[in-house]
Amino acid sequence: MDFYTMPFFWAVISMLGFHGATLVVSGHRVGRRLAFTGLMLVLITVGRILLVTPLCPQPRFDLVEWNWILGGIFLLAALLIALPTIKVKWWRAPAAGMKLKTTGVYAVVRHPMYLSEILWPIGWSLLCGSYFGLALTPIWWLCLQFHVLIEEERLAGELGGEYIEYMQRVRSRIVPGFR
Repeated sequence: MDFYTMPFFWAVISMLGFHGATLVVSGHRVGRRLAFTGLMLVLITVGRILLVTPLCPQPRFDLVEWNWILGGIFLLAALLIALPTIKVKWWRAPAAGMKLKTTGVYAVVRHPMYLSEILWPIGWSLLCGSYFGLALTPIWWLCLQFHVLIEEERLAGELGGEYIEYMQRVRSRIVPGFR
């Protein structure tokens, strides 16, 4: 079996992307380079998509047409949640003078793009019938939780009381109902 057909390889690639993305939101000098940010987004995305595809042999489930229906619902939900976040420039480190968005989906969770980042791999996993993709989703969620801790520290430093008040008002970081 070639390394690029092993699900573990693609899981490691996406984890490297998550780790690098934390450098981006922390404001570290390496993370301030646009090319580095783009590479991290590619690693996260490509790793999680290829992991679930038929390229990687793994146990699969078949829910007949439900794979497509459920997968499509999760992908559509991810897209609808992600669209309002595009204007926020979530891929950059928090900076002085940025405007805090608190309405719409931001009134439900503080990091809706990361909620989208949890929903879309579930959608792809359902479409492809990937047990591994579904099993790794909680690990990706945990990685995002650590990522958010760094990002929120930086946001509180840049925005001060405004962000701290927002954190008290909107308790859920990524998933509604979870802190």
